[in-house]
Amino acid sequence: MQVRLASLQNLNLKVNWDDLRLLIVVAGHPSLLEVGRVLGIATTTVSRRIAALEAGVGAQLVHRTHVGTVLTAAGKTLVAALEPLALELEATVRQSAGADSQIEGAIKVSVAEGLVPLTLEAIQSFRTAHPGVVFELDASHRSLDMGKNEADVAVRMLQPKSDGLVVRRIGPVHFGVYMSSQLPLARFVPRGAGLLARLDGVVLGGELAGLKESVWLRSRVRAVALQTQTLGSLIDAVRRGIGVGVIPDELVRVDTRLRRLCDCEAMPRKTLWLIMHQRTAKLPRIRLFADHMTAHLRNASAPAGTTVAPEV
Repeated sequence: MQVRLASLQNLNLKVNWDDLRLLIVVAGHPSLLEVGRVLGIATTTVSRRIAALEAGVGAQLVHRTHVGTVLTAAGKTLVAALEPLALELEATVRQSAGADSQIEGAIKVSVAEGLVPLTLEAIQSFRTAHPGVVFELDASHRSLDMGKNEADVAVRMLQPKSDGLVVRRIGPVHFGVYMSSQLPLARFVPRGAGLLARLDGVVLGGELAGLKESVWLRSRVRAVALQTQTLGSLIDAVRRGIGVGVIPDELVRVDTRLRRLCDCEAMPRKTLWLIMHQRTAKLPRIRLFADHMTAHLRNASAPAGTTVAPEV
């Protein structure tokens, strides 16, 4: 830490440390309005504190545009020096105070849209034990730069190869072909190899059309009745009887509106991965939530009668 402190000494800053931490938050959000919402302060207060910081540093740090805010070159340089120091200070304070039982702070979580229900369950149970933690949830398939604080904890079905990441294997994702429980089962008998060729399908389209499960079902059903760009709407369409769909078992195991048809031949196989950045993975709140999330997702995919105890 002394080396990193030395890198800041030449700045001769006459500023408030809280304002420096504010700049780190500004770097991770697209607008001052969003920064104020996350911190629970007025946008005018955010602007005033940034102005005070810029006056103390003697340089413009934040550039305001009609679409939001971006850091100037000076702002990026300062944040790059501050972030490692802030994280080390937080980790040191937590460890020295034995504060694992009083976890608080913000956690950015990013998951695919289909995992939102399970993620919300994990967040709810975690906050029961740690009400001081505030979550930001991003539901998307987009690529993330964990090094730029776009997420603290991410769950994806592709194993990342970037340096500087802590990657944890959660387990396999089990897919099944589902139909609406409102439809007569006789329509889906016999359930042999030719079953899907007699049925219409609901698949993911647009940017998600290339996913293995979508390609697999397209090649086997009689026709595609509906394409949609979200797993939630795909599941709802299958519930309504528009067609059959390939759905992760973990998401609909107790859904009485759906009936599982089969583990059909050559069903796609995927693995779920939990991802963190090395720089933040050891922070108590990040580490504890990652453990909790991992256990929760493993429970969702475990055979009936087995459980993995979530750590809170």
